[in-house]
Amino acid sequence: MNAPSRRVPARYIVLLLDALKRQGTDVARLMLMAGLEEERVRTRDATLLPTDVEAFVSSVRRITGRSDLGFEFGRMIKMNSHDILGYGMLSVRTIDELLKLVTRHYHLMIETFTMRYHRTGRRGEVVYTPSFSMPLETLRFYYEGLAMAHQNQVQLLLGDASPAYDIYLSMPEPPHVTRYLALAPVRFHFEERALPGVRVVMDAEWLDRPLPLADARVVEDVDKQCTALGQRPPAGETGWGDYVTMMLRQVQGDLVTRTELARRMNVSSRTIDRYLKKENLQFRDLAQQVRFERACALLGEPGAKVAQVALNLGFSDSANFSRAFRRVIGVAPSEYQRQLADGHPPVGSVE
Repeated sequence: MNAPSRRVPARYIVLLLDALKRQGTDVARLMLMAGLEEERVRTRDATLLPTDVEAFVSSVRRITGRSDLGFEFGRMIKMNSHDILGYGMLSVRTIDELLKLVTRHYHLMIETFTMRYHRTGRRGEVVYTPSFSMPLETLRFYYEGLAMAHQNQVQLLLGDASPAYDIYLSMPEPPHVTRYLALAPVRFHFEERALPGVRVVMDAEWLDRPLPLADARVVEDVDKQCTALGQRPPAGETGWGDYVTMMLRQVQGDLVTRTELARRMNVSSRTIDRYLKKENLQFRDLAQQVRFERACALLGEPGAKVAQVALNLGFSDSANFSRAFRRVIGVAPSEYQRQLADGHPPVGSVE
């Protein structure tokens, strides 16, 4: 979860950079604002730090004013965008084989997200999850980029035979949602309350559909080469507290358990505990902090009712919520609201 050690191949950002240049964007001004050197970014095998990507995304938004940059970014990504791994993706026998190949070597594509693929008897599910805490603007850029890259590459492989399936993004419905609707039969769902990430659910029937360019020898060779490039980077020693807090903050409604979060992060509950302990933190304390941060924010909204806030946060009734709120914040929810209404800083706070 240590953000500084994570890298993003610059070749992906160059795709968007070239598109912006063709559309008349002042790329020199953009790169200056982002603090990046275009010549370095275009160097073969160049990589960017997460902070570089954040600066780039923020600068593009400021210069263009567009909300659909992640959407556009994902639409540009094809199999040949992924260097050596892309050749293997083009040569697999089925979508199932492709997803297994990419899962094994996903860190060669991008280290800011993880990819998990799970298949049951009737369906397959792919989950893309952020690897560390990052700004909301950057997260949503990635969400749209990942969702569109998945859809675009499946479409390129299957053509007119591409079936209906579902893609869930943990963000509110964007202003350009009509662009997603035009991509039917694929169905896009925007779930602001879901755990951070992108989830793709596909019927198993078409996961085994034969692909036209299958070559087992190419796939085997690519698999070996990718393995030689290095195994998945080990988890960082620091930053787990910020990461877990970010994941919890983006979930509204029912309280997420450690087990649920571990499953989404593709690690064990013990792994979460071990790394949090190194930062003198506990999952229970972080979950409580985030839950009551949300409670304070909801109570401060105009016309907020204590009973509705309790329901929104997953409490069985308002009495249980009031007791827990008083224990953590130091005052009852109604008193907290009164202090806000009087214009005085509330006595209680989340520690």
